[in-house]
Amino acid sequence: MPPGAEFYLDLARRLREAHRRAEALPEGVRIPVIRRLLTVTEAVKRDPVRGSERLDRMLEEISAQVEEPPTR
Repeated sequence: MPPGAEFYLDLARRLREAHRRAEALPEGVRIPVIRRLLTVTEAVKRDPVRGSERLDRMLEEISAQVEEPPTR
């Protein structure tokens, strides 16, 4: 059974959060993280559930590198 609408809304929210946090990283770290985030975004398009799991792992890693991302 495919995931419901709430899953996709949460997934979109977490993708936005990951991009926001990646932008707050220092330049030397930010570029590789953004590239990796783009591959995770592509994975989400092909397989949302597995992509979501990859996104969760990446958010944990980013959170360890930056404490409070800027607000837009």
